[in-house]
Amino acid sequence: MSTLEELKKYLVGNSGYLLNDDNNGKTVMLSGAWGSGKTHFWQNDIEPKLSEKLKEDNKACVYVSLYGKDNIEVIKSEILQKAYSEIKEENIKQTKAISAFGMGTKILAGISIFGVKVDAQDISDGTKNHYDMKKIEDATEFLSDGGLICFDDFERKSKKIDLNDLFGFISQLAIDMKCKVVIILNSDVFEGEEANVFKTVKEKTVNKFFYFEPTIEELFDSIYSSNKRYKKLDDYKDEILNSINETEELNARIYIQVLDNCLEWITKGYDGDVLRTLVLNTVCFVQYHFILSYPVYLNVRVPNSDKVNDGVAYNEFRSSSEISWYIVGNFLRKDLEEKIFIQNKIDSFYDDIVGYIGSKKISTEEKQIMLDEVEKFYDDYLVMIRFGYKIYVAKDIEKNLYKQVSKFIETGILVPRKDSL
Repeated sequence: MSTLEELKKYLVGNSGYLLNDDNNGKTVMLSGAWGSGKTHFWQNDIEPKLSEKLKEDNKACVYVSLYGKDNIEVIKSEILQKAYSEIKEENIKQTKAISAFGMGTKILAGISIFGVKVDAQDISDGTKNHYDMKKIEDATEFLSDGGLICFDDFERKSKKIDLNDLFGFISQLAIDMKCKVVIILNSDVFEGEEANVFKTVKEKTVNKFFYFEPTIEELFDSIYSSNKRYKKLDDYKDEILNSINETEELNARIYIQVLDNCLEWITKGYDGDVLRTLVLNTVCFVQYHFILSYPVYLNVRVPNSDKVNDGVAYNEFRSSSEISWYIVGNFLRKDLEEKIFIQNKIDSFYDDIVGYIGSKKISTEEKQIMLDEVEKFYDDYLVMIRFGYKIYVAKDIEKNLYKQVSKFIETGILVPRKDSL
């Protein structure tokens, strides 16, 4: 059983942690690396079953993103709106609109929400009618004694919300209302004083910790199986996964873009033999914002030199200075296919380059110019090492077809092949 399946079973399987009434009033934290698919896992593998089970007991399962939220009153309002519409299945479109556009953040004057008195001003008649006292009472009942509230994008809240206040509100929700609270976040992003506050209040507030750390294959399979449209890629699934494995990227959003690009490419009648190139360049473009250009393989002459780098791929996205050519000639070769050799090259990259520059019989000023260029393009050179050698796959791809792949990735536009219409 995969680690994701084990976590899913633990949370929402028979007598799962989030379905057990003994855990009412507790706060759970699901943390993991940025982009590792925590939200996707929650929304596709946990929330549907959880919501279905809780509805049987007339309890709500509410999901709230804290992204961009700039005060706790907004959060309270959204929780109530979603709790009510979750059970009553009324005004769902209006609830989504209020969540998206921040409308209806005031409730009614003098009403106590989650133990805090709300003062409403400038409230529209439509909002008054929507949030009458009975609906507020119903929403509160749907959350009390067994409901669940999931706070996502915790680390992307507005700086206007004090971390102490937010944790205090969450703790009050869980304890006073005896509902379960789930916090999804990447805890490594807090800095300075917020990092100290987070460490302190986390220990006082959170009852259970789960670390989300899927493998590349687990995350890929989770995303692939969540969308029926991807079934059209079944014949190419292994190749796409193998290509993603080459990049060593663990990022749900990138996987979705890769699969969407591959699906559009195949659906519009293009050759499936170029999918590896499509995958590698999509990852490189999303992550580093440039495309690896079509390689030149033979008789690549180094500027201002009699040397010829036979079989070297020079990617044109960097300058044509001597140091760039040295990097190309010594790091982007076919013998770099071994993963461990690539990693060794990356680890020793800077020292090797500095040593090369230091050995040259040129002036100190000229050496400094070369060192400055290495510093300026250092991250890009690492990408060249990491991705550049892989693009030798293009030796089997006609140049115009390669450019078509690149143009599709850069512009997002792909017209159907005429012979596929």
